[in-house]
Amino acid sequence: MEKVIFERIKSNSSNIFSKKERSFLYKTKEELPKQVRLEACTLCQLNCVACWMRLGAEEIKKTDGFGYLRFKDFKKFVDDNPQIESIELSNNGEIFLNPELDEIIKYAYEKKIVLTAYNGVNLNTLSDKTAEILVKYQFREMTVSIDGATPDVYKIYRRGGDLNKVIVNIKKINEYKKKYNSEFPILTYKFIVFSHNIEDIPLAKKLAKELNMYIKFDQNSQTWYDKLSEEQKIRAEKLSGEKFEETTEKFYLEKYKKNNSKYFFCLDLFEKPQIDWNGKLLGCCFPTTSKFNVNVFKQGLFKSLNNIRVLYVKRMLTDFSVPPKEGFLCTDCTVYKLLKEENFELFKNKNV
Repeated sequence: MEKVIFERIKSNSSNIFSKKERSFLYKTKEELPKQVRLEACTLCQLNCVACWMRLGAEEIKKTDGFGYLRFKDFKKFVDDNPQIESIELSNNGEIFLNPELDEIIKYAYEKKIVLTAYNGVNLNTLSDKTAEILVKYQFREMTVSIDGATPDVYKIYRRGGDLNKVIVNIKKINEYKKKYNSEFPILTYKFIVFSHNIEDIPLAKKLAKELNMYIKFDQNSQTWYDKLSEEQKIRAEKLSGEKFEETTEKFYLEKYKKNNSKYFFCLDLFEKPQIDWNGKLLGCCFPTTSKFNVNVFKQGLFKSLNNIRVLYVKRMLTDFSVPPKEGFLCTDCTVYKLLKEENFELFKNKNV
């Protein structure tokens, strides 16, 4: 069926698509990305200070709304796309608030699909059953966003959260890892450094070790909320043993230019497209509402990624002489504007 669709597209391509856009067309399902980002849940029990989902909640309610990925949609998506090898489930919400997550994890395991939550979970909620399923069905890796090592410090940013609950839930997972003699899920303790939690850094390192977790320190990218002074930055670097650089879009771009980063936001649309909980194509991890007007669950991944809007946006990202269109994804994005300003060749360090 996909070949028929492609032939129809190709036969009309002189009228519909430019030569550049045609180069992004998928001819068969086998050519589709082997990795995707599929939002498991946009609901969250916390109210973190600088969370763009909470700050933009009213706008989201008016458009795509909040919700969670249904197992039936996940199953159909996986069955329709046998080329998929890995799926990132975390993005803007807390995956453990999805009541159908257990079924999703089991089915992915049966289909030999690697599941990750690199983007992060807060882990304030985790049943014993789900903790066991994470281990038994080899959920690969999770980043736990903690940002402190004492309850009073933790809740300053993670409003509504309870560090004691998080630690109990991490221990649950570790108990099942011991029971099943499994290294999965690999757990990372993510600590965003703010002015209020710097002195918690040594205790966080100790706690991570006790909990058999890796630890990752990040400087706060939302500098409008809490930008470290130079003195605070030096103190944080001394305590953590790491050097902090501002994680702005320009920082990531500079790292990508030097080929020191395997990941850059705009590559998502090409290599591991972000899909919302309801099937709407978002493109990358930045948007909170859909602008492509395509639904992967209804139209299929093949047809969705061959949509004319998607192809035009890919052209925008790889050819800055192409004018951005109002209402299209990327047009108002600060990352796209930065790429355009520097006339940066997105794939210069990649073999594509």
